Amino acid sequence: MSQDGLSLFNRALWGPDGPSEDAATRRDWNDVTPIRQPAPIPPPQMLLSGAEMQAIAMGYVPVDMNDKWFAFLEGDCLYLHRSWTGLGIYEVTFAAKETGFMITSARVECDPDVYNRDSDLGERERLRDLIAHVSGEPMPPLLPVLIQSKPQLEAVLGDITAERVAAIVNPASANLLGGGGVDAAIHKAAGPELRAYCQTVGGCELGRAKISPGFRLASQWIIHAVGPRWRGGSYGESVLLESCYRESLARADEVGAESVALPAIATGAHGYPRTAAAEVAVNTVRSTPTKVRQIRFVCFDARTLEAYERVLSRTE
Repeated sequence: MSQDGLSLFNRALWGPDGPSEDAATRRDWNDVTPIRQPAPIPPPQMLLSGAEMQAIAMGYVPVDMNDKWFAFLEGDCLYLHRSWTGLGIYEVTFAAKETGFMITSARVECDPDVYNRDSDLGERERLRDLIAHVSGEPMPPLLPVLIQSKPQLEAVLGDITAERVAAIVNPASANLLGGGGVDAAIHKAAGPELRAYCQTVGGCELGRAKISPGFRLASQWIIHAVGPRWRGGSYGESVLLESCYRESLARADEVGAESVALPAIATGAHGYPRTAAAEVAVNTVRSTPTKVRQIRFVCFDARTLEAYERVLSRTE
């Protein structure tokens, strides 16, 4: 939160005066039902202007009986529901960038009694068209030219708590109160102030990230990203892991952190295969628009470092 009580996202969207009194909320519709069985899908590559994002935030209601959708924004999350039943179908999260507003993650209803889900790519394109529809005009794709310059990437073997960068990323548990492995080490090094702070922020959803002060660490910020458990690769693990890295860079951009140390998220107790995780990490940070200039992958063992070095060497 910023000093005036507005979230950083709302401040970027609305300015210091906060949301318009006419902005839509969940309370504007009766019988709204959340997604029952959410599944992650690859987010559409879109960049929305401030005016387009504000138009979405004003809410969308169907214009005739053939229009099947209504939409509203809460914080940085867009909710898209069926207009006839109120059933939730899509949830989309955004991050404020210097050039506009970018989608960082997306979920779709996968309960067959509610919605006949398409393939991941089919859903991504359908969602892109739907966001364009509720915003009132077509959205351009997020083009590579919007990325001012690519960050410098390197992989090292070391202790992430000792990194002297603007922000480190913590592979956190959903309650943000400290778990095992790297998460526990970061909480210990940051001191009890970190746990006290995290008790006030309400946890974090899978695939998303929240930011806190670094407290006793050398880094000014800690970005807490909640990664997926590996269940064979058929449960959206790669999409969720991609989201962790996009969200982490979005949080870094919010506070102006130009150097970030990243762990190998989900490769410890969560069991994500090292090489597959390294490919997701490297490809995602290279394709995500960001103001971060230096990214260091800090590996906790030699085998993880080898995996990252192999991926970096063939993707340069």
